[in-house]
Amino acid sequence: MKPTNEQTQGLYRLCYRLTNVIYPGWSYTNIELVRVDERTGNLYVLAGENLDFEIKPTGGYEP
Repeated sequence: MKPTNEQTQGLYRLCYRLTNVIYPGWSYTNIELVRVDERTGNLYVLAGENLDFEIKPTGGYEP
């Protein structure tokens, strides 16, 4: 299963926000895992020690 174009763009935006310090007080966060959930079609992103996100086929993501 391949991610949609919108998911790819959402992944890019999320990775940019997690790996760059764009807000005062935010620190750099490692991205540990990116995987497609074949049951839902969502991209699953595990970052840092306790952050996880799901990127929906529409490109939106939520923690």
